[in-house]
Amino acid sequence: MKKLVALLAVVASISATAAELQIKGGYDFKRDYISNDIAFDLKGGWTAGLEYLFDNQGEFEWGLGAEYKFGQSKGKVEGKYDGGESRGIMTQVPIYATGKVNLFTSDTGKDRLYLIGRVGYSINDASGDIKDAGGKYDDGLYLAGGVGTEVGPFAIEALYERTQTPFTVAGVKTNDYTETYGARIGYRIGNTVNDRSPKVVVQQVTVEKPVEKIVYVDRVVTTPSTTVIDLNCRAAQKMCIINGFKVDGKVPNEAEQRDLRTIANILNSAVVDGGTINVVGHTDSTGSAAYNQKLSVERAQNVARLLREYGLKNTVKFGTITGKGLTQPMATNNTVEGRYQNRRVELFFDKVDFTKANVKFIN
Repeated sequence: MKKLVALLAVVASISATAAELQIKGGYDFKRDYISNDIAFDLKGGWTAGLEYLFDNQGEFEWGLGAEYKFGQSKGKVEGKYDGGESRGIMTQVPIYATGKVNLFTSDTGKDRLYLIGRVGYSINDASGDIKDAGGKYDDGLYLAGGVGTEVGPFAIEALYERTQTPFTVAGVKTNDYTETYGARIGYRIGNTVNDRSPKVVVQQVTVEKPVEKIVYVDRVVTTPSTTVIDLNCRAAQKMCIINGFKVDGKVPNEAEQRDLRTIANILNSAVVDGGTINVVGHTDSTGSAAYNQKLSVERAQNVARLLREYGLKNTVKFGTITGKGLTQPMATNNTVEGRYQNRRVELFFDKVDFTKANVKFIN
């Protein structure tokens, strides 16, 4: 029992930021004990355990778990032998790593059919008459496999287990093992929806507001009266395009962020009274339409936020900040380069006079 308390303390101390925690209970309908010279049925019994899934997203999930096997009385597994007499045999506490292979996931994010596997180590102790007779069980390898499904907040599983239980009595050792067939029900806590869309990597960007206008020599060529700037902007259409997003990225790369600094400085001089900026986010075709719609809006919001952080004056207003998802590609999604161009944020300017800022765009 002390081992069980220590085990539960270790499991409970795992970080509270779990992807998923399962409180599991179940019943072993059949328990068999196999030794070198004898094999007999054990009485069925209840089980209780915990599982912590570090990554419960995608086709494969993995984590750690532990389980305690109860007997029908006083926490013992009961065995029938010697003419049918019932005697105490052992207690077992498997500690294991677990993995799931999801075969079918519903549109609501429930894993409707999956395969499960366990591999670990079982803490075995003799009990009852076996212990009184001087018998001892060593700890041993634990393996299990089965199938499962998710219904609401519950996971329902059918499980086969095999546990090594090396036995020693009167100086004689035998390589015994147990086999069990049972069912488990787990109550799922945490991130219980399996989002099969590409995972969003949240990026935190810390920037300082510029105290003066920044000019990058490698991107600027000057003439006596006009600065010619190599940005992805179109003065005639009064718009700029920001690329540099990863497949599921919410903020552009450092090079594009430098462009945003330059654009913020230009707009501070070029916007006429009442001028506005409309920001529109876009994605490539990777992932679902719903996921990409949300991602495109987040990209537009982050670009607007960065413009403010890079010094865009509050007198320059944002009109609309929207996302178009994957619906308006500007290039093919069949190539890496095309998908890169489609992952973009477009800035549309109203009442902006670039001649006031003495700039001319190359593009």
